[in-house]
Amino acid sequence: MRKSAFLLVIIAVILFLMFFSFNFTNLIPTFNEGRISFEQNPVVKNIQEFILNSLKYIETVIGNRIILDNGRLIIDFRTKTGVLELPSSKEFVGTDSSSFANLPSVNSEKDLYLLIKNTLHKNEEEITFIAKSSFCDSMGSSCSSEDIITSMSDVVKLVLSHHPEIGYTDKWTVSVVSYNNDVNKVTIKFDYFYPKDKLEKIKEEVNIKAKEIISKIITPNMTELQKAKAIHDYIVKHTKYDYKNYLNNTIPLESFTAYGVLIKGVGVCQGYTAAFNLLAHMAGIDSLGVSGTGFYNGKAMPHAWNMVRIDGKIRYIDVTWDDPVPDRGNKVMYTYFNVTEKQLEKDHKWDKEKFSEKYFDYK
Repeated sequence: MRKSAFLLVIIAVILFLMFFSFNFTNLIPTFNEGRISFEQNPVVKNIQEFILNSLKYIETVIGNRIILDNGRLIIDFRTKTGVLELPSSKEFVGTDSSSFANLPSVNSEKDLYLLIKNTLHKNEEEITFIAKSSFCDSMGSSCSSEDIITSMSDVVKLVLSHHPEIGYTDKWTVSVVSYNNDVNKVTIKFDYFYPKDKLEKIKEEVNIKAKEIISKIITPNMTELQKAKAIHDYIVKHTKYDYKNYLNNTIPLESFTAYGVLIKGVGVCQGYTAAFNLLAHMAGIDSLGVSGTGFYNGKAMPHAWNMVRIDGKIRYIDVTWDDPVPDRGNKVMYTYFNVTEKQLEKDHKWDKEKFSEKYFDYK
């Protein structure tokens, strides 16, 4: 009853718009970590096209999964939720591709990867750019708004997994505006753990500490393997796994960061991975974070570790699992230091395509 009534309301609104409006827009999806919000894309020139698109959307996508919540249409997609809102009169503004002229272009996964990485490194909260059709081709997807949003989000997650030392965020929003189904203007907004001024101070403090550590443990005549071992050993000896908060499900945000490990001396796997990455890069070692699953005593759990390129060979280092729990001071284990893929996959599982050697060269 409730669903039917709301559909009638939607139809009534559309009929009302037919008589009293002349410039409405397409619906476009916006991804927000599992949420799709349908916003207004100011490119459709006539009300009939808008109505046809709206009715088609209601018929083919919404189906019978409709809930009216505080004036919004909530569409249950299980892992995704749609929100349909009618815009204010200020939003009924036309646009053309000339407004995109001064924006950077993204033509490939690598272009987007580096743009996102640079944005996170600078602690910028938002980036806007043009996604070219060549980008869609490189991702093996169409250039539909939803496919673009999915592809964008996949690359954001990849960068955050590879480079937890610069991320300090786990929430973002991707929105797309299309012009003539050809030009796609994309905006990605990041929600950081901390306000920008605090984040900048935290990163500065971590970088100063990291440089101090490198100056003490790394010497010019060291091989890459010796450098990696020195970094591995330093982290194990100076960090305690945040086991108490892990058990109580109260892990603070800093324990997921290089700040927690290098400044506070406490962290979880993501923090260990971030700290190793930061120190390795300063020492001139290629290192990427890897997100996957660890298996311990038959139990699977989300886990993170490092993939390194040492003397041209791909190896793996899991500093977290080489740090005894409970902490034993200077006790260091080497079970997961400089191991091969075959050795690691005995109790680690990950997507080898997403965490492959090619990403070392995304610089």
